[in-house]
Amino acid sequence: MNIQEVLENYNTYKFRISVAEAKIQELEDEVIDIKGTRLDGMPKSTGYVESNVEAAVIEKHNKIEEKEREIKKIKLELKVVEDLVRTLKKYNQDVIEMRYYQKMSIEEIAAKKDKEYGAIQKTIERSIAKMQREYNKYYKMS
Repeated sequence: MNIQEVLENYNTYKFRISVAEAKIQELEDEVIDIKGTRLDGMPKSTGYVESNVEAAVIEKHNKIEEKEREIKKIKLELKVVEDLVRTLKKYNQDVIEMRYYQKMSIEEIAAKKDKEYGAIQKTIERSIAKMQREYNKYYKMS
């Protein structure tokens, strides 16, 4: 996993989770509607496996499971990065959070922290490099 990429796309990932959760809710509502569909009560032909209603419900459940796996994967990546950020010194945590979570520019961070642009940029680069090393070291051990 590329730590910087996850940080840069942090808010996009959060958005994707929200969209996927909304889609799951939509699919669950469709399943309820499908299950409420009146069945004709006619006998089924020989070799009957499943009705159209059952097939539709199974299809919706498969889509729900797919979306749940997508959400789980994204949340896991975000959690790893958030946990890595918490391993940094408080100052570095603040800078990373302002830059990637709050989407502040380096200039804004420098003004807020009363530091030079270059110092903030170096702090970000070093913090990301440290987090990437930590991740790589742990990932190789497992």
